[in-house]
Amino acid sequence: MVAMATASGPGSDAVPTDHGKVVFQRCAACHLPSGQGVPGSFPPLAGRLSEIASTDAGRTYMIMAVSAGLMGEIDVNGQKYRGVMPAQAGLTDEDIAAVLNYAMSLKGANGEVGSNVKKFDKDEVGSVRSAHFNLNPTEVHGLRSAAMTALPVLEQHE
Repeated sequence: MVAMATASGPGSDAVPTDHGKVVFQRCAACHLPSGQGVPGSFPPLAGRLSEIASTDAGRTYMIMAVSAGLMGEIDVNGQKYRGVMPAQAGLTDEDIAAVLNYAMSLKGANGEVGSNVKKFDKDEVGSVRSAHFNLNPTEVHGLRSAAMTALPVLEQHE
């Protein structure tokens, strides 16, 4: 049996932090266990996601990128990425909330974690997934564009 610590803070719904780490193993295959990514192949997640999750558009994009996948060229910190992120089939709303919360906790290359934002919970994930149930990976790319536009600080690097 695995001991599970619980996350605390607004919106956490006591989601086990170990649960997010376990689900993140799917992400780590490309983005690495540290979330640093592979330049030119897989973008970094660490130190960036809290900023994106600070807006409703960013939260929707993050949930749908995991749920529906992502297709289309992106630019992260001046580096272009042209890969495809497949939809992570089989994940529950709780799984997605847990993995996004875990990924937001990963430290960036310079030790930054990002701002302290509300944690995802299964109800928010379920609501967003229901509202956008038919999106394909190219349409999720459009959500990304809207999310980055809402973040002028990040947009300079996107």
